[in-house]
Amino acid sequence: MATQDGQDEEDHDIALLYAWRSGDRAAGDRLTRQYYERVRGFFRLRVPMVADDLTQRTFLACTESMERVRTTSFRAFLFGVARKMLLKHFEAESRKSHSFEEFEVGRPQSILSPSGVVTQRREHWLLLRALDRLPDEMQTVIALFYVEGLRAREIADVLDVPTSTVTTRLSRARETLRREVEGLRAPAEVRRSLLSDIETWARSLGATVGPLRPLR
Repeated sequence: MATQDGQDEEDHDIALLYAWRSGDRAAGDRLTRQYYERVRGFFRLRVPMVADDLTQRTFLACTESMERVRTTSFRAFLFGVARKMLLKHFEAESRKSHSFEEFEVGRPQSILSPSGVVTQRREHWLLLRALDRLPDEMQTVIALFYVEGLRAREIADVLDVPTSTVTTRLSRARETLRREVEGLRAPAEVRRSLLSDIETWARSLGATVGPLRPLR
């Protein structure tokens, strides 16, 4: 249950969004400073090479829409827009791939690609490898809950499903993630360290989603 202070902050952010839509650039700057890196991190976990572009499109879409925010919080609204942008990107890439017979269709590029490698603990590396093996739906719910810190009811708004469905998906995603970690080849001590507190490691993933390092 949200605290009064938390609810006041959520209401204030929604008010800032409406002010931004009305031409208040200061309101827009404040929201962008507060949420830009969080949205960028959401995209960096999945499509690092276009994370900046999709982040900018997300904020632009927030201002272009004139519909009222009908979610539990501004965060839920914002990441709902971000998720739609991600799905549109995947759809566009899928259509593009079918235009070239020689193009091999595979999973979306993740942060584990050579261009997405950042400095991180071995536990983070193993966790990201396991996360990359999960279905897209499970990756999204884990990213929103652990990395972005959204509550179950906010994720329900993002995904447009009941809160009970989010709770069930989170439980299944955690179980599947543990199985993937157990099945990966890695030093036993790293695997034990990760499995001993996988939820804490998942929450700390956001710190690993840093700027892209140039290829050498």
